[in-house]
Amino acid sequence: MTPPAGGPTATLERPTKGTPNLFTELLGIPEDQVQGKVLQAVNRFYGIGTNESATPVRDSGYRVYYELPQDPSMAFIWAADSNDVRSEGMSYGMMIAVQMDMQPQFDALWKFAQTFMQFPQDAGQTSWRGNFRWQGSVNTGNANNWQVNFGANTGPAPDGDEYFAAALYLADRRWGSNGGVNYQQQADTISHAMISNPSAGGNTPLFNAGSNLVVFFPSGGSANYTDPSYNLPAFYELFAIDGPSADSGRWNTIADSSRQLLLSSANANTGLHPDYANFDGSPNTGGSNHNQFMYDAWRVIMNMAVDYTWFSQDSRFTTQANKYHAFFTDQLSANKDNVRNALFAIDGSNASGGSSTALTATLGAGALASTAANRADFVQAAWSVYQQSGQYRYYQEAVYLLGLLNTAGLYGYEWNNGAQ
Repeated sequence: MTPPAGGPTATLERPTKGTPNLFTELLGIPEDQVQGKVLQAVNRFYGIGTNESATPVRDSGYRVYYELPQDPSMAFIWAADSNDVRSEGMSYGMMIAVQMDMQPQFDALWKFAQTFMQFPQDAGQTSWRGNFRWQGSVNTGNANNWQVNFGANTGPAPDGDEYFAAALYLADRRWGSNGGVNYQQQADTISHAMISNPSAGGNTPLFNAGSNLVVFFPSGGSANYTDPSYNLPAFYELFAIDGPSADSGRWNTIADSSRQLLLSSANANTGLHPDYANFDGSPNTGGSNHNQFMYDAWRVIMNMAVDYTWFSQDSRFTTQANKYHAFFTDQLSANKDNVRNALFAIDGSNASGGSSTALTATLGAGALASTAANRADFVQAAWSVYQQSGQYRYYQEAVYLLGLLNTAGLYGYEWNNGAQ
């Protein structure tokens, strides 16, 4: 197989509405250098022009995007460390692709997700119609016919569905829906399903009706609490604007509830969030250590910054971003190119985990909302941190790229060439 076609152009079109370029504004880095860095990082992620193997390799390289040899019109994002495919990664891959104007990669990821991961509208499990199985695998043993496996009863991880819908709405804004894919229609199906599917057989919709908050997992006890990093108020505002008009009021309510959760679940002193939280914002102690600031929670400061920049201008998020930057000031490496630790109790104790490309990038994105005197230090760290390769590249690299695009001013929701 050849590297995927349709890579990003040498000169990137900036969004007319979205995030500003903090690398240039705060650090004075020339525009061409910013674009060059982003292009290199994105090309590595998708395996464009890098001569990396078109078959997944676990322990080396940057590439996580792979096409099916039997049908190159379908592609997936592969998690090397766990040897699986996740709705989170697939939807991240689509979000990065639409931001970078990479329609071929976007469409290939979407076709795979729709073919193998999405519950059909006539599914027996009525509560999950239009939702997505969160995890599956691809067996590459037969070089010419890779076998895709997603369990029929594997349920949804709500953040994947949220990113799928947001990426599709942005695809409609950027490319229109008159080509091979009706992005608007597909996004409407997903956004409506998230809030309208009925409860059945112990399963629930992706949003809790009482709290108007996204659930951690829509089944059993896991539907009784949330994950702060799954709370994406900027996306809910987008769904209210672009989605079915009958759902607009509910999405606005969900956006407000989500903003409140991001405040109530933050530690009053450090600002840190737990991985899992109860609907009242208190840390959820049911899972192993997930009442602490861990891998999921790395994304929260970026979520707040995106909402602040895109829609809300909520000064409460500035307060929260300032707390993050105050706490992590002593955690920045001497060279300001990484954090020294990435895992903590939410009161800031029990530091562990070592450095993290992903967290360093999201802290840089936090400067979109922060007014801290040293916010440029976090932008510098996001610029200087290495791009993850090898066995653990999937999550670190994907979240790093989202943070990089945010901080580079290439994370938008409107473009001059858009359909709207």
